[in-house]
This record gives sequence, C-alpha cells and structure tokens, in this order.
Amino acid sequence: MKTKLTILITLTIITIISGCISSDVNQVDQLAPKINEHLIKGDEYYNQSAIDLNNFNINSSLQKSNNAFSEYNSARSLTSEALSYAQSSQDSVYSQYLQLVLSEIDTKLNATSKLRTAGQLFQSGNNETANSDLLSANSMMINAQEFEKQREILIKENPAKFK
Repeated sequence: MKTKLTILITLTIITIISGCISSDVNQVDQLAPKINEHLIKGDEYYNQSAIDLNNFNINSSLQKSNNAFSEYNSARSLTSEALSYAQSSQDSVYSQYLQLVLSEIDTKLNATSKLRTAGQLFQSGNNETANSDLLSANSMMINAQEFEKQREILIKENPAKFK
C-alpha cells in the first residue's frame, strides 16, 4: 500500500511539473505573434522615419522614430517576458531564440535612437554630426539583420519547435 501511494504521489508530481512546463511553452507561443507585430510596426515606423529624414521632413521623421522606439520597447518587454517563460520550462532552443530576438531589438532600439538624434542634429544645423549618426543608425540596422539570420538558422535546425 505504501509503494502504491508513493507511486501515485510521484506520478502526480510529474504531471504537475509537466503541466507547468507545458503551460510555460504555451505562454511563449501566445506572446510570439504579439512580439512579431510590434517588430513589424517598429520596422515600418523606422523605415518611414528614415525616408522622411532623407526628404528633410524632420518633424515627421522625429515623430515616426518615436513611434518606432515605442514599438520596439513593447516588443522588448514582451520578449523578456517570453524569455522568462522559456527559461522556466528549461527549453534551451526557445531561450536561445528569444535571446537572439532581444539582441535584435536592442540593436534596433540603438539604431532608432541614433536616427532620432540625427534628426535633431539636422534640425539644429549640425549636419556633419547628423550624417555620422545617420550612417551609424544604418550600420546598426544591418547588424540587427544578422541576428534575424541567426534566428532563421535556429528555426531551420529545429523545425518541430517552430511550426
């Protein structure tokens, strides 16, 4: 009788732990579309801001860079939350993937900040420094694409995880 009770308790604990891990992965899956939506919107605002800045529509560019920054920050917050769920579930693939997403977002936030600074510098007539910041922003966005490529490789290596 004692061994049956021990087995029952062990199975119950395993079921509870398994349910928690599964629910953590489900949380990651639920957050993923929201993260992606904010990234897409952030990219759209960033690109519009860059176009506006190239056309010397500085006020519009500054507003759009602020919007991009806000979208990227929202994506970062959700990604951090998803990463904590992935780490709780001890899923190393999801954790690695989300770390890459965070690196990409951080790079995009830095690029957006440089783009916004470039707009402010153009506004104040400091064109040389503004051009330097603009080049820096473009370089950072190229670096962000490298993180995206690394994510794509991870997806190809783990097709069962990413449906």
